[in-house]
Amino acid sequence: MLDGYRIYDADAHVMMTPEMWADLPKEYAVRRPRPVAIGDAADLGNWKTAWLLDGRLEPHPFGPGTHAANTPAMTMEAYGARPDRAGDFTAFGLPIGCVTLTDPAARLAAMDRMGIDVQVMFPSTLYAMLSADAGLEAALFRSYNRFMARQCGHAPKRLRWAGVLPMRDHALALEALAEMQKLGACAIVVFGSVGERMHSDPSLGKIWDAIAASRLPVCVHMAMSFPPFDGLCHSIQDANMIGKALPAQLAFVALVGHGMLERYPDLSVAFLEFGGEWIFYSVGRMRHYTAINRARMADPTMLPMNTVDDLVRSGRFYLAVEASDTMMPHELALLGDRQILYSSDFPHGEGRDTAAAEIIARPDITGEQKKRILHDNAARFFGAP
Repeated sequence: MLDGYRIYDADAHVMMTPEMWADLPKEYAVRRPRPVAIGDAADLGNWKTAWLLDGRLEPHPFGPGTHAANTPAMTMEAYGARPDRAGDFTAFGLPIGCVTLTDPAARLAAMDRMGIDVQVMFPSTLYAMLSADAGLEAALFRSYNRFMARQCGHAPKRLRWAGVLPMRDHALALEALAEMQKLGACAIVVFGSVGERMHSDPSLGKIWDAIAASRLPVCVHMAMSFPPFDGLCHSIQDANMIGKALPAQLAFVALVGHGMLERYPDLSVAFLEFGGEWIFYSVGRMRHYTAINRARMADPTMLPMNTVDDLVRSGRFYLAVEASDTMMPHELALLGDRQILYSSDFPHGEGRDTAAAEIIARPDITGEQKKRILHDNAARFFGAP
């Protein structure tokens, strides 16, 4: 609790650690992500280590596909991580077990320090690009899910996890979905696209049928999920503006514009870590062109039956916004105050450690709105722990 407000963090993270691969089947164990120290690294800044992912080094600081993500130097003492100041969090020191969740008690202590009552945890954004091999990806995702179930089981009322879903193969997706439900996931993690396919692609239809039947909420999380954008990103800044940001609009078009929210009336979705301002462009653009294209498209059934405004205000569309966002009152007006979420991004060092306090201090939103943003909306979306 913080200043009298209960805090339900809708988007926190665990950083990659080899313990996550403990449950890999024998045939995939040799292809697990491996920590790598880079020689001749004097000019690489903080990026002197990386993960060997299916033949690639990620993250990397130069060239196509550049982006930021956690490295072995942030989570492994043998590769440079300080045991008392792991990760890239800057507000106060964190032990390695806190950022990797190998020590749930350390995580709870950090949450107490920040006034966070409940935290929903997500994987590193590197999971969007672990492998294009459907079998290896599914094995890695399921090993991660089992790790999270074990670790969150130490304090299930406060530590919650979203299961990452492999979607490249129908049968593997259904197996992973059934397992994460059995293990107690509170949500499903997907990214803005499934490689070069949008979520509305007919080849993914049976997977989405099963997702909807599960009644688990779906979280679309920021990541470099659409490979054609990689070639445009030659810096971390490019990745933040293009490769990691624009997939939000791909998922929005699929879920809202292609009628998935109408096809699955019990489906609830949240967009996490993309910020909030993009929603105005997407809603305005879709509103404008749906009205025009209903009369000129050869097949107008490809358009949503309801208005975009009705769909995003349906109570099933949630958005995590930045605490300092000057547009927050307008986001509340567009979506309603029951669909905006608070997130810390903890333990990443992106300046969100004071986000809850910033929301509490804002004079342009009411106390009841703050209560809903900081706790009630997440409790409705993810369920009470």
